[in-house]
Amino acid sequence: MSIFLKLTMALIKTVEPGSEEKKYKKIFYRIMGFIAVFGIMLPMAFLVGVIIYTLTAPLAEIGSGTNAVELFLHLVSVFSFVFGINVIFTVFYFSGDIENLLPLPLSPYQIIGSKFTAALISESIMEFIVILAAFAGYIIAAGVPFYSWIIALFGMLTLPVIPLVYCGIICMLLMLITGFIKNKDTVNKITGVMTFAAVIIIAFLISGSGGFDTEHLLSAISDPNNSIINTMNFIFPHIGLIVDAMVGNTFINILFYIAVNAAAIALFMLTARLVYFRTVTGINGARQTKHKSFSSVSEKIKRRSAPVSYLKKEFKLLFRTPAYFSNCIIINLIWPVFLYLIYLLQGKTNFLDSFIYNIHNGDEETVLVFLLGVSAVSVLITAANSIASSALTREGKHFAFIKYIPMSYMAQLNVKALVSIIISGAGMILYVAAAAIYLNLGIKLTLCCCLLSLLSVSFVSYFGIFMDSVNPKLIWDDELNALRGNYNIFFNMAIAILLEAATCAGAYLLFKFTNFGALMIIIILFIFIMLLNALSYLLCSIKATKNIDSLSF
Repeated sequence: MSIFLKLTMALIKTVEPGSEEKKYKKIFYRIMGFIAVFGIMLPMAFLVGVIIYTLTAPLAEIGSGTNAVELFLHLVSVFSFVFGINVIFTVFYFSGDIENLLPLPLSPYQIIGSKFTAALISESIMEFIVILAAFAGYIIAAGVPFYSWIIALFGMLTLPVIPLVYCGIICMLLMLITGFIKNKDTVNKITGVMTFAAVIIIAFLISGSGGFDTEHLLSAISDPNNSIINTMNFIFPHIGLIVDAMVGNTFINILFYIAVNAAAIALFMLTARLVYFRTVTGINGARQTKHKSFSSVSEKIKRRSAPVSYLKKEFKLLFRTPAYFSNCIIINLIWPVFLYLIYLLQGKTNFLDSFIYNIHNGDEETVLVFLLGVSAVSVLITAANSIASSALTREGKHFAFIKYIPMSYMAQLNVKALVSIIISGAGMILYVAAAAIYLNLGIKLTLCCCLLSLLSVSFVSYFGIFMDSVNPKLIWDDELNALRGNYNIFFNMAIAILLEAATCAGAYLLFKFTNFGALMIIIILFIFIMLLNALSYLLCSIKATKNIDSLSF
């Protein structure tokens, strides 16, 4: 047990900043952590709690009070499973520590048990918060006994176990019975396609169901014998047990809950003992490339300007690396699907119809809200795709390349920002143009939306590069870990969301409570975002270049 705990702690520390970095950046990380908590975690938790509370209160009156929280926790478990497949494959088979661990006198259950525990703790922080928020919304709405809070805390820490156990068993069995999964690039491609397909399938299913407004949703989940919940309870039996433990027969349900988790872990460890060592040998961390002779390569070399060559290098890195492509590029393609889901979810209420009607008739408030929405989506997508906020981290062990090529630091940062602006901005302009045609916005409003979107994208791109320059994560063993282990991505997103929320709220309040017309508010909005662009550019040219120069690698 002591070996297991020591190995687990060592694996967890591999995704944390080094001790020297912690001392040097202690104040910075405290401030950024505070902003991240109040900018992302708490608002998300509050929203989840409110949704569960709103659904539970009317359902409790008809004897189906647990249905809403159960359905939500099942949804969280499904997403945990979908995204956990890639994580488990990477941690179990394609991490850089495999070659160091296998020669040690460690049993399979010690290696894989430690890796599983480290992955559970590292990857489930946000999930823990969301689960606790769901439990809190249910407890407050249902008025269950005080000890339910203890059960909620216990459930928060243990609910993600079974979805990850499923991922672990499936990963090991796939590696045993298939011969084509030999590197992490194959896994990234498969899981990326699966995730995209799942989103499309959900969109079509909701489209065929006629939508889910509040009335329809309450009607659908109020049935005590709801087939969806019963099916999901069969797949994830622990969720129904932990929720029922809050209502009655607490001791018995907790015992069954612990027994189900223990049985799943035992099956997982048995599979690891029988399969893991047989499947982990011969695995390559990255794809095998064919080496070409220098003469064949030199024939294809063309003389280009330094910025163009650097831009081409950045694009190739993003598009040819599956982990970067699936996490940085694909998100720019699938977010319209989520907007379409929101459109479908309106159901019978058709609340968007009045919005579209007002747009067509040039209502000032609606036009302003639409512009603010374009800016907000541009900021959110640019921050979420992490192209800019991982620009320096992606260099990894090749970071010295930045220091020794004949290009100034700022010229390189401009190219990195341009990549983010091109990819994020091109997607936004494409969708704005589509919306303009559908909503008949007119040339002036369409151009206004495109310009505002590009300015918003530019601001987040330069600011993201500055954030990554403060303390880039240059030591990583795989590309996926470079993204999921980079706190700068999370901090950049939190600050961008807070700034954009304050900007949109301020603009709307000025419109509502002053005599300024929509045109004046839009002009003020443009000026403010241009000032943010100037500030983020100055941060890159003054601070980011100094940060790069001070980094030694």
